[in-house]
Amino acid sequence: MNIRILKKLVFDLVAIAGLTVSLLPGQVSAQDFPNRAIKIIVPYGAGGGSDILSRNLADRLSKRLGQSVIVENRPGADGIIGTSLVASAKPDGYTYLVAVDSHILNPLLFKSLPYDTFKDMTGVTLIARSPYVFVTTSEFPAKNMKEFVEGTRAEPNKRSIANSEKYSLLLNQMLAANERLELVHVPYKGSGPMMIDVAAGTVSMSPTSIMAATPYLQSGRMKAIGVTGDARTPALPNVPTLKEQGFNEFDFYVNYGLYAPAGTPRAALDIMQRAIKEIVDTPEMKAIFLDKGAVPVANTVDEFNALQKANFLALKKLAEKFNLKPE
Repeated sequence: MNIRILKKLVFDLVAIAGLTVSLLPGQVSAQDFPNRAIKIIVPYGAGGGSDILSRNLADRLSKRLGQSVIVENRPGADGIIGTSLVASAKPDGYTYLVAVDSHILNPLLFKSLPYDTFKDMTGVTLIARSPYVFVTTSEFPAKNMKEFVEGTRAEPNKRSIANSEKYSLLLNQMLAANERLELVHVPYKGSGPMMIDVAAGTVSMSPTSIMAATPYLQSGRMKAIGVTGDARTPALPNVPTLKEQGFNEFDFYVNYGLYAPAGTPRAALDIMQRAIKEIVDTPEMKAIFLDKGAVPVANTVDEFNALQKANFLALKKLAEKFNLKPE
């Protein structure tokens, strides 16, 4: 065979093979991704921390990636409804979930879920984290957590405490068990509607994200009586930590994570993680986070998934300690 013809044949075969590989399902080209709109599902109501963060992030992701990034709120069932939509979505890199750590607590507190938290979902990055803040209406008599606890002991079952998902329920159960409090527990489908009721005095107190509480604190409709974590947050420098007030075991944070359906191409995950890292590292975004009490993280895909497994084991021990049973 003529050597020139042989070379052309080999070249054509290589080109065909390359085309075939590029068309394999589940493959994403780093050069071509994304080439259409990306959807981020928030499994909680509008106005909560996850919603606020997602919308701040979506605008900047759209500019950086050159495609629309759409945020959809799909609240209900402690985040399970929205999460199941993402878990069952096509794993092509165009559907994501922004959720807090109730996502990894839910399998411990529900007998059955429509998805497997670790087999049907994969972590992309921990976007940011923030302390929880315990808030009451501004007219509430307690000025801090110590006064709230003392007043609650004096009036068993007269005061209520709200939660917007299972992680904040865990905090409430810990407080009640450690301090031997008899409280009425009131669940909500998201921190947005919960904040409205706390500000109105419909419920006595709730833990929430600083992002969700900030508008109410700034307007004077609410007051903060304590924050979680080891140190005070710059966003609320005059609010003492629970540890300062003598309440231990409250080194907890609101962790805002980005997740994708299992099987999503690694190239897409890495592109999303790097884009988020670049965004949260900008002075503009750092200032926004600081104002809302959040610290940017944006760790790698592998780091985030390893962290989630470690957090799950820690939460499992806490659920057992405080006798939280699957429903």
